[in-house]
Amino acid sequence: MKRTQIYIDEDLFEILKMQSKLKNKRISNLIRETLREKYFKKREKIGFLNNAAGIWKNRRFDTEKYIRTLRTDNRLKEFYEE
Repeated sequence: MKRTQIYIDEDLFEILKMQSKLKNKRISNLIRETLREKYFKKREKIGFLNNAAGIWKNRRFDTEKYIRTLRTDNRLKEFYEE
């Protein structure tokens, strides 16, 4: 963990102080949690998208035929066969 120093406005400090008492957490923990929520969520989304990108690139089949198969509606046929 790295140590750093920041300057914040008085009103922001008062909010942090109140939240610190309400949640029974140190101000430094509140700041770390908020930064994680703000920046790590984006990083996780980007990582997920990077992992999912190109997932079908090595598939060898007719895309149009595949889509048509997905869209085939057999409900009426199945109903009348019974």
